[in-house]
Amino acid sequence: MVIQSVVSIGAALAQELEALAHTVRSSVVQVGNGRGGGAGTIWSRDGLIVTNHHVVPDGAARVTLADRRSFDAQLVAALPERDLALLKIDAHDLPALRPALSSVLRPGEIVMAVGHPLGVRDAISLGVFSGIGPIEGSSRNRHIAEAVLANIDLRPGSSGGPLVNVRGEVVGINAMVLGRRTALAVPSATVQRLVNGRTRRTLGVQVQMVEVPSGPAQRYSLSQPSALLVVGVSGETPAARAELLPGDIILAIDGQPLLEPGDLAWALTGDTVEATATLRLLRGGVDHEVSVHFSWSDQ
Repeated sequence: MVIQSVVSIGAALAQELEALAHTVRSSVVQVGNGRGGGAGTIWSRDGLIVTNHHVVPDGAARVTLADRRSFDAQLVAALPERDLALLKIDAHDLPALRPALSSVLRPGEIVMAVGHPLGVRDAISLGVFSGIGPIEGSSRNRHIAEAVLANIDLRPGSSGGPLVNVRGEVVGINAMVLGRRTALAVPSATVQRLVNGRTRRTLGVQVQMVEVPSGPAQRYSLSQPSALLVVGVSGETPAARAELLPGDIILAIDGQPLLEPGDLAWALTGDTVEATATLRLLRGGVDHEVSVHFSWSDQ
């Protein structure tokens, strides 16, 4: 009886996973860029596709749906620092997957990834959710403050495909392999924020990460280890109008610490373009606050 029960449970689980795979596969596309490609995830029924920025670095892409229909895709938004790109195709009534917050996942939960590894269409990988943590300093200069980590076996070609829970909800977009059976996905909440914003405000500065000078750090009780050194200011930009200068060290925007360039890019991605932000910076070792105004012309 025990053996029979185990077999029954195993058969039921297999059927559920098969049904889940069938549902998810219909929402995964192939993304080609002329030299290679990866996967993409249908995010909305009206043709919005999410993939990784490294899959479409030049913006040009050809998208092939599960039913083999193929479309030229338009790049409508990108956030390279989070390795995300949004593509739009002229198609409707597509089988979009529903997103879910990755923050509610618990370690050990089953997750499924779908992609096109090594040219194999719609390949399925099963694994378990490991946790959430920051990923920095990759070869493509990606910085993901809250990355979904999974114990799952992925191969090249899986990038841009969905990581889903057992209900078929997207909890992340697969982005990179960190080691044997360790993969990283960009959280669905990060994707949704980019989808909602679609545009990124431009400050108009060129920056690089530097250590916070020890003198001002002690004087102003600064605990953050790094900040952004302004190395250039473009004309007719919010930064120029706010009179930012090369040599300024930007510590924070609206109270949010800026530890590396990706933090600034992420802070400027939001639901609205017209806004005023407050920058905290060091100028000549002295703590300053500067107001910066963005308008529609700064997109």
